[in-house]
Amino acid sequence: MRTFIAIDIPSEDKIVHLQHMIMKQFEFDKFNLRPTTKGNFHLTIKFLGEINDSEIKYIIKNLRGLRFEPFQIRFISAGCFPNSANPRVIWLGLDRPSTEKLNNLYNIISKLLDKINKFIDKLQNHTAEDKSAFVPHLTIFRPRQHIKTYKAFDPNLLNVSHVDEVKHIKLKKSILTPGGPIYSDLLIIDAV
Repeated sequence: MRTFIAIDIPSEDKIVHLQHMIMKQFEFDKFNLRPTTKGNFHLTIKFLGEINDSEIKYIIKNLRGLRFEPFQIRFISAGCFPNSANPRVIWLGLDRPSTEKLNNLYNIISKLLDKINKFIDKLQNHTAEDKSAFVPHLTIFRPRQHIKTYKAFDPNLLNVSHVDEVKHIKLKKSILTPGGPIYSDLLIIDAV
């Protein structure tokens, strides 16, 4: 099954409001831009890919050792991958303290899953050198094709300010469908 470790974003109405603001401000063609839907807003900490049942048991056993205190994350910016001229993902970014907290969590989780990480790297033909850096972000749009706009998309023109509290980290399963991904929780780790 396709799995990942993530933080759900609880204040969905605020994120939907930001999506509408971006659509209006940049005059996006709504038929070419697929917004992330309510119930699917999350920050991926670690994508695990296709994992079998015995590996899931190992992951759950090790993740149960994760301890963290609740903390706040602050969204302060917007951006896109790979670039604003041809965005494939439009996202919300975090301030430095939030990014540092998530990077620390990423490192802790990576150590907890060290054996499975080596297996995943071998399966996916990754080496330490070719892995891209962890960039915490909240995906809010995925263009269906090249975005048609009347104005150039400049994320720096957006006024983004939103705070959420992290109280849970989840191991999630993802099923890809023509209507978009369907996520379900395999494990919920509560803050202490």
